[in-house]
Amino acid sequence: MSHFFAHPISYPVNSFTMQPYFFIHLKKKYIRINIEEIRYVLSLDHHIKIVTDHGIYIPFLTIKQLETILPPEQFCRVNRSTLVALNRIISFDRHSVTLRDGVFSFSDKYRKLIEGKVKLLWSTDGTANAESGSSGNDVHGFIDFSGAAPLCKTA
Repeated sequence: MSHFFAHPISYPVNSFTMQPYFFIHLKKKYIRINIEEIRYVLSLDHHIKIVTDHGIYIPFLTIKQLETILPPEQFCRVNRSTLVALNRIISFDRHSVTLRDGVFSFSDKYRKLIEGKVKLLWSTDGTANAESGSSGNDVHGFIDFSGAAPLCKTA
């Protein structure tokens, strides 16, 4: 009995692992939605429209409920009623995000969230360099939507 308390007892607190899919209830059956196939989600009052590679689904859910299921590092809201898959974004600017399926407007609140979720690299050219076709003073860094001067310059 002397060795009984020699080692702490440990149990996993939560052995839940994120599944690559979830099920939605539609017309008396459950349909599996693969997370990697989701392009975007639109809010329609008390329903949502989930657009995937294989179809469109409209379950009785809210976008907020779906956000709790989806991995936050793979999805981002772009406005109050639209959630997009980050890997489906083709481009974005201060006002909109472009996917293959369409263009969605940004709200300021959600634009700042997406800036924190994606790696943004940019370069701006000064005067054209005759030898290489690019400038000798390219500026490299993170995109700053505020219009402030870049923090650093590299050669």
